[in-house]
Amino acid sequence: MGWREHRYAPAPGTPLCRVDSIPIGECREKRYGDGEEALSLLLYRCPLGVQAYVNKCPHFSLPLNSRPETFFLLAREEIMCAWHCAIFRLQDGKCTAGPAKGLGLERVTVSTVDGQVILSAGDDCV
Repeated sequence: MGWREHRYAPAPGTPLCRVDSIPIGECREKRYGDGEEALSLLLYRCPLGVQAYVNKCPHFSLPLNSRPETFFLLAREEIMCAWHCAIFRLQDGKCTAGPAKGLGLERVTVSTVDGQVILSAGDDCV
């Protein structure tokens, strides 16, 4: 199941946050729904804009973070899964090391409109 079919998936056009609420080089988590079934999105601000992914490691379907808003960011725009240490490039979501090597994070397309990060209706393929 892709993120768009998730019970709590927000509709295209939904504002996610203000761009300036995410410092360059950092991540934010945006959750939709309650409890373990909530949809968690990972928003990463790079110098050229914001990348978004479903906040779920493809190795074991757990969130990349073990605590809210706490992510293990590495040099070269990479993030490490808090549970099994898989490392993903935030540029494209591809796993470069660890138990999920060869897999990738599920991309969520976003755009920026008037300083807001907006959920797009575009292609989500990584």
